[in-house]
Amino acid sequence: MNKKEQNPLGDWRLHWGGNYGNINNYYSNKTENESNSSTIAEDKEEESLKDSCVSCCLSQNIIESLMQRIEKLENVVYEFTKDKKEKFQNIEQQNNENKDKTANLEKIFYQKDIKINLLESEIKKQISDLQSNLYKYLFEFQIEINQLKKDNETNIKIIKQKNKEKYQQLESENTNKISYLEEIIHQKDVKITSLEKDNKQTNNLIQSLEKKIKQNENEYLNKINVLEENIQQMEGKLLEIKNKMDSKSYETMDNLNKKIVKLTEVQEDLISYVASNRTKYIQIKNKWKNIDARRKCCDDNCINTETPSRLCKNGNGFIDIIDDTNIIYNYNYDPMTGKDNTAWIDAENRFNKPKDNCFFASLFYYEITLTTEKILEYTCFGFRNTEGYIVLADGYIDYLSPLNAKEIRYKIPSFSSNCGDIFGFGLVFPSTKMLEKRPYVFFTQNGKQIGKAISLKEEDGECFYLYAVLNCCSIEANFGNDLEARPFCYDISKHLFAEEFFN
Repeated sequence: MNKKEQNPLGDWRLHWGGNYGNINNYYSNKTENESNSSTIAEDKEEESLKDSCVSCCLSQNIIESLMQRIEKLENVVYEFTKDKKEKFQNIEQQNNENKDKTANLEKIFYQKDIKINLLESEIKKQISDLQSNLYKYLFEFQIEINQLKKDNETNIKIIKQKNKEKYQQLESENTNKISYLEEIIHQKDVKITSLEKDNKQTNNLIQSLEKKIKQNENEYLNKINVLEENIQQMEGKLLEIKNKMDSKSYETMDNLNKKIVKLTEVQEDLISYVASNRTKYIQIKNKWKNIDARRKCCDDNCINTETPSRLCKNGNGFIDIIDDTNIIYNYNYDPMTGKDNTAWIDAENRFNKPKDNCFFASLFYYEITLTTEKILEYTCFGFRNTEGYIVLADGYIDYLSPLNAKEIRYKIPSFSSNCGDIFGFGLVFPSTKMLEKRPYVFFTQNGKQIGKAISLKEEDGECFYLYAVLNCCSIEANFGNDLEARPFCYDISKHLFAEEFFN
């Protein structure tokens, strides 16, 4: 057995005291028996050595096996003592915890006993108070009952006396009424007899009247026959007069119908002329809404449709939608930290071709006021859809159609722009009766039309978004949401269907 195995056993003996003594005795007795057996084996071995070498080898094997058994026993004792030590520590820990819990419980029980005693004393006091109050109340109640009995007896006597007096009074009154009613009945009988006599007389009069009515009926029948003959004669005369009048009215009606046909032809010509030239304004309430993600303020796209009102966090110049109609451009004042980028923006609602039958041409229109110096490069306004666009730039009208491979540009003669100028953008769809006409776009400046209109092709589509391209330019739009408070600069009521076109 090595030193590492002996030291834990020594510590365990000191800690456990008497418990280990029993185990030690067991262990010492067992080792003594084994040592005795080993000595006997050694004696036998010495004797056997004299006999042969084979017996010597056997004794060595026995000793080795005994030593191995001793080591196993020591290991078993160590493990056993170690396990008992841990269990004892756990028991002590639980014992200490239980002591604390029992102390707390005893304290709680003591406090509860005090509270119970206090409650019992309070309850006894309240019960005694209630009993005294109850006795007092019962005594007072009994006094009130006795008083009420006395009062009721006197009241009953008074009521009986009053009822007796009323009965006597009613009896005298009823006798008087009965005598009065008997007298009235006698008078009624007299009247009935007189009425019977009158009834007989009236029956005689009715019979005489019936005779007279029969005589009058015969006279009236004769008069009616005479009237019927006169009516037949009058109807013959009326037929003659009607035939004469029909011949004359036919001639006059024929003349009137011819005049009506001429008037309807003139009216249709007037209506077609008015319809071919007159336009009707269609109000579409709108606001700036969609920022095209293909033209971003920066790679982070921090200014977009969801967050349209802010500064670019990377310092680039870009638009800022401050409300439904106003857009300001926040410039980049330091070229070293950023640049001014172009923004594409659409209004929320688009202009669609009317689907119903329209008597007049449909006019859609909106205006933009420049709040910067002028229309700068890369800035334009107008209409667009998925097929193309038609916009007003700095002195030009740019038109891109699916039929054209490239953009077509039309120059507006003597064009200039300044801060405060109001530009208008109109889209006109012809009426359903104007089959030969095509939709077109026109532009205005400060209430007057500029340049010629642009005729749209069928491939351009039937719906258009209100569109702006802004670079270093701030604007304010008038979408016609409230024309009474803020009318257009251009008088749309006087707009006639265009006759001159660039294309």
